[in-house]
Amino acid sequence: MKYHFIYPDIGTGFYPGVHHGLAQLFSVLEANGDEVSLHHVTKTPKPSDIQDAVQREMPDIVGFTAMSNQIGYVKLWSRWIKEKYDIPIVCGGVHATLNPGELLAVDSIDMVCVGEGERAVVDRRFLTKHLKTIAALMDNPYPLIEDLDGLPYPDYSLFDPKVISGARGGTLAVMCSRGCLYNCSYCCNHALREAQKGLGKYFRYRSVDNTIGLLEELVGRHQVRRFSFADDIFGANREWILEFCEKYTKKVGLPFDCNLRVEMVTSGLLAALSGAGCSMVELGIESGSEWMREEVLNRGMSNQQIVDAFKHARRVGLRTRAYNMIGLPFETPEMARETIELNKLVNPDEIAVFYFYPFKGTKLYNLCQDEGFLTERETTSYVSESVLHLSTITPRELDRVYSEFYQLVIDRQLRSFPAPVRYLFRVGMAALGIFGRSSAVKIVRKLYMRLFPLLSLLRRSG
Repeated sequence: MKYHFIYPDIGTGFYPGVHHGLAQLFSVLEANGDEVSLHHVTKTPKPSDIQDAVQREMPDIVGFTAMSNQIGYVKLWSRWIKEKYDIPIVCGGVHATLNPGELLAVDSIDMVCVGEGERAVVDRRFLTKHLKTIAALMDNPYPLIEDLDGLPYPDYSLFDPKVISGARGGTLAVMCSRGCLYNCSYCCNHALREAQKGLGKYFRYRSVDNTIGLLEELVGRHQVRRFSFADDIFGANREWILEFCEKYTKKVGLPFDCNLRVEMVTSGLLAALSGAGCSMVELGIESGSEWMREEVLNRGMSNQQIVDAFKHARRVGLRTRAYNMIGLPFETPEMARETIELNKLVNPDEIAVFYFYPFKGTKLYNLCQDEGFLTERETTSYVSESVLHLSTITPRELDRVYSEFYQLVIDRQLRSFPAPVRYLFRVGMAALGIFGRSSAVKIVRKLYMRLFPLLSLLRRSG
């Protein structure tokens, strides 16, 4: 069979990147003898752009996957396709798994794949049955795949390397696990765990040897300068990490970064990562308010634990990146500024700040719905505006806090660049200030995103 996948990845505030679930599906289908094509859409298209790509491939099935803030594109583009072609359209992924009814209500979407799709897509009898019963829920009968080593290595070759790694200075994102041990209320993991209850172990990871083999293959096939582990939590198994660090140094040897959970950070773990070539660890602060983290986000960590984690990383020579959100349910301007102050205290090398976006199907989305915080506003971006109406902070106050926060983001980013670059950016910020702080921040953010590859080279040479 011939599959054509469409992946909307437009204006999120992140650089366009690989979709690890799709890359895994590609390799499974290819191993099964199927043909696969990908349309990775990173700029707003015209109807003809979507339709012509389908016409070039003339597949047996069109497959969509999308994050919640991109799902509007799936609904629109599937209609564009159906206007010209009578081809079955299936939608899968996290949003589809948690909200299948929403997508089945769209006339142009024929099927929804609930859960992991690797086994379902190669089961000809199962697939044919559902192709004959259009508009039926694709009720995945398979358990979760616990042996990730049994899967072929994901195929990233269908993604444009200039898009997925070139814009990041040769950094390629990879994953060696599925799931997470924690239950943060804003994250999809707790909802997926509940939706797939009884289907097998939720948090799984490849063996160290299998992971090293994957990385070696990627180095051989792509121009990789460093790896970024996109796993929800990288340091969950201490024995796995120690074995990985020992073998990675000998067999791969490229710099890498990874995401850790504050409570799991120890000096020994960080020292092992640093010795293996890890140059940066990413840690979620999310909010500077302990009340917010405990009562709303379900992140039971203290400010002191956060301070200690960043301190331990600095001691072993690791750079740090802090992740934060503002515009959270019940957040006040004072709470938002607590987040800014905590970031100043822990002094990360890089800071990321996003407007909270409620993912449909999560506990925090349900809370926002119950409290009347949801609005009709739609956005594809995590950095442009809030989609909530909060009684505790006005939109103007929230944008003002975001602008203050982003000034700190820019200051941290510039610290590692040569002096002339720092000077030019600061002069530019001052000049753009005539348009207002919020406008200046938005302009600088767009400029920084465009110049990031060049700035990365300057940072390495400086």
